[in-house]
Amino acid sequence: MTAQHEHHFYVGTYASDQEDSLFHGVLDSSSGEMRMIAGVAGIENPSYLTIAPDGKNLYAVSEKEDGEVFAYVINADTKQLHLNDRQSSEGSSPCYVHATSDGKVLLVANYGGCVVSFAICEHGTLDQASRVKHSGSGPHPQRQDRAHPHAFVPSPDSRFYFATDLGTDRIVRYTYEEGRLFKQDDTELPAGTGPRTLVFHPTLNVAYVSGELDNTVTTLAYDRLSGRLKVLQRSFVLPYEDAKNPANTSAHVAVSPCGRYVYVSSRGDDSIALFKMDSSTGELFFVEKVSSGGHVPRHFAWVGDMLLVANQESGNVTSFKVNEADGKLTPTGFSLEVPNPVCVQPYLD
Repeated sequence: MTAQHEHHFYVGTYASDQEDSLFHGVLDSSSGEMRMIAGVAGIENPSYLTIAPDGKNLYAVSEKEDGEVFAYVINADTKQLHLNDRQSSEGSSPCYVHATSDGKVLLVANYGGCVVSFAICEHGTLDQASRVKHSGSGPHPQRQDRAHPHAFVPSPDSRFYFATDLGTDRIVRYTYEEGRLFKQDDTELPAGTGPRTLVFHPTLNVAYVSGELDNTVTTLAYDRLSGRLKVLQRSFVLPYEDAKNPANTSAHVAVSPCGRYVYVSSRGDDSIALFKMDSSTGELFFVEKVSSGGHVPRHFAWVGDMLLVANQESGNVTSFKVNEADGKLTPTGFSLEVPNPVCVQPYLD
């Protein structure tokens, strides 16, 4: 593996704090082969990871009843992780963490019912938490008995913050002033959608949200001045009969680095769906779906010019080549064994 083809990445898992649960790996982007560098113990269920824009710190949520957020310093030479700070997530079962583009605020979604912002200090430690509790419910008797924030992301210019709430079928918009979160308004989605993750297009005024409970991806128009979202289009991620099967649940949604494609992972069906995007409106057109190469593909991410998929229940991370011309995925045939992987975070090359 030559240096120019070597790309570092990190994997969060569901594992106890008594064993290695946060892993550091390297991808050979010329072949798709992966190898493990090191594992880190001491954090329980690091289910979501993010890296500060300057590449100096990695943040991980510890998804447990008394949730926590861990801050690690990333060694500039080896990319190894060293614990730097550890704070309460101010809620239960934190499942999402995101650092704003200016590196000043860390956003956390607690599935137990609240969202939190932290001020990021000079050396990557956390301070000044602001917490807002969500309320409400939805029609699904088990999954929507109460509010369940599942993601918390900034707009491209970081003027607004948006929290998807799987339990209430809403996307809640916030502003952030003087270290505090202020709720503004809600975008309502059809009952039973179960909004899970949200991603903004890097240049178009659109965003996409995965519907975990109805196996959809929703295209949203985004008004940069007001910060409001409006539903433009809803597309099934799977064929209609499969989409209606409760054994199938959509998970992660992401826009390709080139900005022309959207991908959505589906658990149960164990696939990654590809949509082509209209370059002017952002509307989506289904192209195909491919096997994730494992069971329960919870999350995926681009590492180098390849796509890596975390297959939770089969315990493996798989790599795919991405065709530049049409966005289609081709498995490389390589797989990395990782216990219960649920998040892949590339180092910022």
